[in-house]
This record gives sequence, structure tokens and C-alpha cells, in this order.
Amino acid sequence: MGCFVREKTVISAVRRYFLPVLVLIFVGLVLLLCGRRVQTEFPELRPEDGVADLRNADFAHNVYHLVNSWAYYPGALYTPEDFADPETAPEKDDDAPLDPVKGTWRLRLLAEPDTYLCMCHFSIDYSTRIFVNGKEVRNIGFVSDNPDEAVPQGRYLTLPLYFGESGEVELVYQYTNYWHNDGGFIQSTTISTPENIDEYQRGLTLYYLLLSSGLLFLMFYFLLCGSIQRRWEYGALALCCLVMALRNQFFFAEHLLPADLSFNLQYRLVILDVSWIPAAALLLLAAFYPTAPGKRTLWLMGGVLLVLSVLHFIVPLRQLVLLCHICYYVCVPFLVWLVWRLIRYFRKEQRPDWLDALALAALGLLAVTLIWEGLNTSSNSSVNHFGVTPMAMVICTLLLAVVINSRIEQQTVLLRQAEARNEMLDQVNTMNKDFLRMVAHELRTPLTVISGYAQLLGRQMEKGQPPEQASERLKTIRSEADRLGEIVTRLMDYTYDKDAGTDMTVVDAGELLRSAAAVMRPVCAKRRNVLELSSGFEGKLHGNFELLLQVLINLIVNASRHTESGTITIQTEDAGAFTAFSVTDTGEGIAPEAVPHIFEKGYTTTEGKGLGLSICQKTVALHGGTLELAQNGPEGCCFRFTVPKEGEA
Repeated sequence: MGCFVREKTVISAVRRYFLPVLVLIFVGLVLLLCGRRVQTEFPELRPEDGVADLRNADFAHNVYHLVNSWAYYPGALYTPEDFADPETAPEKDDDAPLDPVKGTWRLRLLAEPDTYLCMCHFSIDYSTRIFVNGKEVRNIGFVSDNPDEAVPQGRYLTLPLYFGESGEVELVYQYTNYWHNDGGFIQSTTISTPENIDEYQRGLTLYYLLLSSGLLFLMFYFLLCGSIQRRWEYGALALCCLVMALRNQFFFAEHLLPADLSFNLQYRLVILDVSWIPAAALLLLAAFYPTAPGKRTLWLMGGVLLVLSVLHFIVPLRQLVLLCHICYYVCVPFLVWLVWRLIRYFRKEQRPDWLDALALAALGLLAVTLIWEGLNTSSNSSVNHFGVTPMAMVICTLLLAVVINSRIEQQTVLLRQAEARNEMLDQVNTMNKDFLRMVAHELRTPLTVISGYAQLLGRQMEKGQPPEQASERLKTIRSEADRLGEIVTRLMDYTYDKDAGTDMTVVDAGELLRSAAAVMRPVCAKRRNVLELSSGFEGKLHGNFELLLQVLINLIVNASRHTESGTITIQTEDAGAFTAFSVTDTGEGIAPEAVPHIFEKGYTTTEGKGLGLSICQKTVALHGGTLELAQNGPEGCCFRFTVPKEGEA
């Protein structure tokens, strides 16, 4: 049996997680297929003495990485005319340190005559002027010796090259940088035929636009979920998706921001986004475990980050990178504090389950990616411009979405269990109310008999009449008082969880009939009804005397209530293994539309509670017999029930 239960649990778990795993695999395959279109490994072409010989390169099949070994002239802006006369041309200084303010790069490319090639790379930080064979072809921003005239700008550029009859192309790059403490180097450059470059750029655009725009759409989705479900996890995920999507400068600066947006604002937005990346990761960790860090820590961290964010639009451009580093350093103590509180949380308050393991693994992957990116940003142009955190964020988002949905499902199960418990409590409350109604109904009958006999004796004594049959009436009062005490005793036994089982003994049918008649004659007399007995069988029964007496009393009470100045007959007869009891009246009968419902609990056509016949039916069923409406009409009705004889139960 245990093996069967475990096997069923395993099958249920497989069915439950098969579809999510299938979706994760599908998303991974799509990203893998798109990522394979982005070429990351290139054969190198290394210039020597400012000359790159491309004549032996296989451009028909390869895209090459043109290594930055250009002739360098720091501190001056030279034009192609300055290099026209070899005797007066400026001397290159390849060993000179990089001048971050201004300088000139020059490269001669040699290829087969009439060859068409294409170069692509990001422009030099922070403004670039390009000459090809003596002609100015691009001025990204505005390059000038006068800082007041220079305009910063950065762009991803594609440069077509035609080698003509000579098979030679001269490239001269000027750059100026009056806005930052670093810059001036040529970015990673790729070169090949226009067809190959076009294919490379289409793959690059597909992958990075798919990745970043996908993160933006996830941001909108998580914002919507957070606004509907009021869960901080969704808000933190939305923030992370936003900053990771904008981390890709190829997407943010080239495709998202307007081309005419001032570089000042563009640069501040880019640095602000990079500064917010570690903070967003910390907020994501805090959102998934909100009780671990504490509210004061979250308010303090939020306040510090808000101040630093405002400073990004106040400090000079030269200080923005320093401010970005400060944002990273500020996050370190908060990270240490969060990790320590999280360890304490798991040790004292909650043991981690598989959902916690999955969430921490996803957040750990994101943290490792952030550290690796931070260490390689300055040395790797691809990491600097494109980043690796967007892809890690996609993986992290998928895993955390599984965690959130699983937690919501667990909470839904707990909610359903709570609703089931509440429903059960409502049912118990209803049963208790029904029980109290039945107890009140049971208690009312003997109290009515006692009250009736007492009033009868009292009136006779007031009139000075000798109370006939006083002894019998007092005996009946005492008997009903004893029965009332027995009911109260059974109620107390039930209340204190004692054994309240019904004892079945030998019952004399004749005595039962006579006891019911003695109790109910005064009640029937109130409506001028005559109670008659007709005993066709006075043998022994198997049952409980008090319960069977209550059945007869309830039936006689109902008959007397619907009869006036008539006759009520109670009789017994032999019914084989059973003894049949019947209560017949000459009253108004029961309406035909009410007959199907008379045994339903709570159904009544009078001012009663509708419990009498329901109690009688259950009591007879407890004895193994049946209760039915044997006769009904304008001349009266007859209720008949059976009780097994002694030895036949």
C-alpha cells in the first residue's frame, strides 16, 4: 500500500511539473538558437606599423576581428592632409600612454583592388570624426580642439570601404573627450564583406533586441501581476527586468533612446541604470524573504539609493563613474547584512525547502554574473557595451517565476484547507443548532404533559372537587418527570463525551401503548379529542422503551394538533417478524403537495419547527423498522411504524 501511495505521488509530481519544465526547455532552445547566430569568436587580423594587410584573408567565409594596433598620435587632432607628405607627417608614438582628452588614430588597409569591405564597431568615447581616403565620412558628436564647441556622442557605426584600383584605404580617426576621466581607445572592430557583416549584424540585432525587449515585456507583465496580486516579488522582478534590459547599450542607446537626445542626459541614464543593477538584485533578494532583513534595513537602503540616484543628475559627467562605483560599494554592506539575516532566518524561523533552494540558486547565479561582469567590464568591450547580466536575468526570472507560482499554489491549497475547515465548522454549528432544536422538542412534550396534569389537578382542587384518579395523574406526572430527567442525563452524557449509546432491551407492546395513552389523554382532551386504544398484539419487542414512547407521543401530538372534537386511535397488530403501531385520526388530513416533504427536517406547514416526524423516522430506523404515511385524506390520516419482535432483531 505504501509503495502504491509513493508511486501515485511521484506520478502526480511528474504531471505537475512536466509542462513547466517543457516550457523552460522551449525558452532555452529559442534563446540558444538565437544566440548561435551571434558570432563571438573571430579570427584576428593584426596590423603592423599602422598597416593591416588583408589580401590573404578569406572574407568570403569569415568575419575578422581587426586588432587595435593602429598608429597612434596622442594629444593632437590630425587630418589626412597632415599625413600626405611623408617628410612632414607627424611621428607616431605607439608607446605613448593613452591620452583621454584627444588624439588621432591612423590605419592603412591593403586588399585586392576593387574590393568592397565593411567595418562595424562602437565609436570612440566620447566623440569621433572619421576620414576615409582623405574625405570626412562621419562626425559622431562634434570633434573640436575647443571644449566649448565639442559635442559628445556615442554610436554603433557601420563603415563601408571600397579599395578601388590601388587596393588601399586610409582611415584616420580623431577623438575628443572633455567629459570623462577615461576614454580614447578604439572599440572592438569587425571587418568582412558587406554580406557577412549584414548577416552578423542581423544576428546581433535579433539576439540582443529579443533579449532586452523580452525583459521589458516581462517587466510590464510583472508590474501588472504586482498591481493585481499585491506581491512585492513581482515588483522587484519588474525592477530587475528593467535595469537588465537597459544594461545593453546596443538596445538602450541605439534603439530605445531618441537619436537627438542630448548626450548629457543619455550618458546619465546609462550610468544610472548600471548603478542600479546591484541594488535591484538586493531588492529582489529582500522581496523574496521580506521578514529576513527587517523594515528598517529596507527603508535605509531605499533612502541611500534614492539619494545616490538623484546625485546622478547633479554631479558633473566626469564624476559619474565614481558615483557608480560608490553605488556598488554601498551595496556590499547591505549584501553582507542580508546574507547574515537570511542565514539566521533559516536557522531559527524556517527550514529551507526545495523552493528556497531554487530561489537562492537563481539569485546566486545572478550575483555571480554581476561580479564577473564587474571584473571584466573595463577589459572587454563586448561586456562593456552588451553585458552578460540580461541573459542571466532571463534564466533567473524563469526560475523565480516557478518559485512564485509554486508559493501561490501552496497558499491556494492552504486557503482551500482553511475554507474546508470553516465549512466543516459551519456544518458542526448547524448540527449543534439542529441538536438543540431536537433537544428542545424532546423536552417540550414531557413538560407539556406535566403542565397539563398539574393544571387539571389545580383547577379541580380550586373548585373543591375531589380529584378523581389523582393517584394515576400524579403517577403520570412523576413518570414524565423521570423521563424528563432521563433526557437531561442523556444530554449531559453527550456533552461530556460519555458513552451515549442507546440500550436495546425487551419492551412490552401493551405497556408501551397504555403508557402513551395515559400521557396523552389530557393533551388530546384540550382539543376535545378522544384517545382510544386498540391492541391487536401485546407481545415482546426489541427496542428502547423511552424512544418508542417518544415516537408514539410525537405522532399523537401531531394528530391532536390537526384534529378537533374527533377521535385518535392508537393500535398494534402482528406484522410477522415485526409489530406494527399505527396512529389514526379523524382530522383534516395533510395537503397533497406537502406529503412528499413531511419527513424532511425543518419542513412544516404550522408554527412548529418541522422536527417531530424527522426525529420519529430516525428513531424507528434506529430500531430497524420503518415509518410511513399509511393513509391520508379529508377523513383523516394514519401513520404506521414497525418495530422488530423480541428475537427477530
